[in-house]
Amino acid sequence: MQVDGDDTYTVQRFRGGYALVWWDVAEDGTRKRRRTSLEASDRASAEAEARQVWQSGDDSPWTVGRIMIGYLATIEAKPSYNRRKDAWKAMKAFWERVDPLLIDERMAKDYHDQRRAGPSTIRYELMQLSTALGWAVKNGPKLPGRIPVWLPQAAESKRRHLNHQEFDKFFASVKAEHAKLYVMLGLYTMARPTAILQLTWDRVDFMRRQIDFTPPGHLRTAKRRTVVPIADDLLPWLQDAYSARSCESVVERGGEPIACIKKAFQAATERSGVYATPYTLRHTGAVWAAEAGVSMPKLAQFMGHDDDRTTQKHYARFSPEFLTEVANVIRKRA
Repeated sequence: MQVDGDDTYTVQRFRGGYALVWWDVAEDGTRKRRRTSLEASDRASAEAEARQVWQSGDDSPWTVGRIMIGYLATIEAKPSYNRRKDAWKAMKAFWERVDPLLIDERMAKDYHDQRRAGPSTIRYELMQLSTALGWAVKNGPKLPGRIPVWLPQAAESKRRHLNHQEFDKFFASVKAEHAKLYVMLGLYTMARPTAILQLTWDRVDFMRRQIDFTPPGHLRTAKRRTVVPIADDLLPWLQDAYSARSCESVVERGGEPIACIKKAFQAATERSGVYATPYTLRHTGAVWAAEAGVSMPKLAQFMGHDDDRTTQKHYARFSPEFLTEVANVIRKRA
């Protein structure tokens, strides 16, 4: 079982049983392989035992890296796991070997100053560090108490959608064909990034002109997957991609599914000067639909909201009829 990268741990066969295997990095930069036998006699039990040993039983130093790996192992079943794992990958170079007892405001500010990312991203990463240290108080090293982590001030919320001119400029700067297909899917289905990247051709019904974003066995969460119609403008893009397909994934490159589309968006942002993320497309499609007069209940169903309260909170103000009735009755008399 590989948890995260080359320098965490694996469970391997050893002398008729199983062993926990990991790598330590010495002060001179050399790597040393370590191993400890496990009591379990089957793979599932060995993986469960290894997780417990890794979190609390081995004698390697309790660095931030070890704490973070232990914390992430406890949230594997949560929807936020993949995002938190990706955040740790970005944080790892700075924080991995840090003694948690040495963390102070100056260290957190140093991370803020050297991290090339937006303020919201940096704040999210430092909040994750704080959460992991809080977990460690009860589950890891015997820290004297919760270690405070300095956080940058929350950034003012940005406009989360593009207007039509901005979208055209951004889309013209998208180069790769798989990225162009992703952009069209994101705009015309309003699906979340993970749902689009996990979409396979068996759930694209050209006869009924529908896309089912729910994969088999998907565990329903608050972020509900939907079945949406294929828009007229999206159809030729899907037809061309289907004709050229080389694997089951709809968004693919060279016969391999795409795990992350962020780099393509960053490159297009730099070329166009229009800032957009994969999630921007969902908001853009919703705003354009609201501006065109689509009702909030219909938009809620399309976006996968359980009811239209969330939809109204974010998008009702873009509707041409929003609060018009209130404005028009102000001067009316009985």
